[in-house]
Amino acid sequence: MRKKILAISFLMLLVLSQTALISSSWLPAESTIDSAEKDTIDETMEKLESLYRLVDSVFLFDIDYDAVYDSMAKGLFSALEDPYSEYITAEESQDIQDLTQGIYGGIGAYISKPNPSYIDYYDPETYMVTIVAPFLGSPAYKAGLHAGDLIAEIDGVAVDEYTAQEASAKLRGEPGTVVELLVVRGSTSFTLSVERAIVEIPTVRYDVIDDIGYLQILEFTPITPEKVREAISYFETRNYSGIIMDLRGNPGGSVDSAVQIADLFLSLKTVLIMESGEGKKSSNYRTRFGTNVPPEIPLVVLTNGGTASSSEILAGALRDNDRAVLIGETTFGKGLVQNVYPYDKDFFKITSAQYLTPDGNNIHKIGIVPDIEDIEPELSEEELDSFVLLQEEKRIKQFVETQPSFIDSEVNNYISELQNEGINLNQRLLRKLIRNEFENTMDFPPIYDLEYDLVLRRTLEYIKTGEYNYDKNSAD
Repeated sequence: MRKKILAISFLMLLVLSQTALISSSWLPAESTIDSAEKDTIDETMEKLESLYRLVDSVFLFDIDYDAVYDSMAKGLFSALEDPYSEYITAEESQDIQDLTQGIYGGIGAYISKPNPSYIDYYDPETYMVTIVAPFLGSPAYKAGLHAGDLIAEIDGVAVDEYTAQEASAKLRGEPGTVVELLVVRGSTSFTLSVERAIVEIPTVRYDVIDDIGYLQILEFTPITPEKVREAISYFETRNYSGIIMDLRGNPGGSVDSAVQIADLFLSLKTVLIMESGEGKKSSNYRTRFGTNVPPEIPLVVLTNGGTASSSEILAGALRDNDRAVLIGETTFGKGLVQNVYPYDKDFFKITSAQYLTPDGNNIHKIGIVPDIEDIEPELSEEELDSFVLLQEEKRIKQFVETQPSFIDSEVNNYISELQNEGINLNQRLLRKLIRNEFENTMDFPPIYDLEYDLVLRRTLEYIKTGEYNYDKNSAD
């Protein structure tokens, strides 16, 4: 189910769609289409104008001309049958401003939502809102929303006919207000009340584990490369001997940002091959400066099914240039690039190119298979029922409210109590849920969790020993 969920275009909640974006400050000075195509467009526009004027002359009621224009513009992009291309009205363009400013009022999560024209009622993922990833510490995270959750209703209204921007607008709101969500998780559904708050869009988090630098890149924005430089500088002060770059759940963003980050690890190497136009004209993106990280420093990149778009560009560049080992799950597989252009007071986003990795691999709808695969098992239906029961009855929250801090003996006693009552979840997961609830009260929750994150724990051992042991440190 995860792969199908992630095969939908990414959209950052309340901000611009998280696709691979390249600079869009320009428009072609002159059209490059041939005269025959111009004649076809002219003929189409003449017919459309004739029809519009005929409707205007005979329609009984007043016409909202602005609404007609918006519908026509959106119809143009819908007819392209490309889920990544769309027209964005002035009202919806607040999403773009949120991306630039990095702060907004909402629940704090990356979401995806296909265009309503792609609805297949046999497949809920085509008409519901998908939670791609909640921001760490955000209202969505604190409420218990997880990657892969589907939102069927927002404030009691089905989301079926919403566009991605409309769904974002419904989830956005004044801090302190509450939005009611009907969540579908597997074969179960439940209602969550999420209180909106001021959300700062995260980009990079980092720390040092023993002497290994841990670098988590959450998305690619214009400021992300500078944040990565700050992380590397911090690692240097701690005499680091290796780096783990965590791209799990990273939905993408600015291509330029990904290229600049690759430049910190690669010297005068190809990062990606961009193909655009009918003739698929190719251009190579190459690093230009010396590396910030010495080549003898080992680098491992963590990936999963949520590693998409620009994060795949970076992962592919580091792997193809023999600079990094990839560990985790196969990536999402989005090899298309979009430009966002201003148009009058509105914007439009359109697929303008596709990219290949430095070795010439097209990863669209395929993804990048890691060098070492390590897939976390999903919850069974029985385990999921227990999880939902805990959430609905707020059992974890009620327990944490009675505790001054996370005390192992008290936590272990409570876990035994839950399991004796028939809660079918292992100790590791229950400890994680309890710890999450404690962290919900923290302004700065921990960046990593070695007790729960077995992939990270195994990767640390791999960097130190060169061996990757699946059996080391059991799940329970």
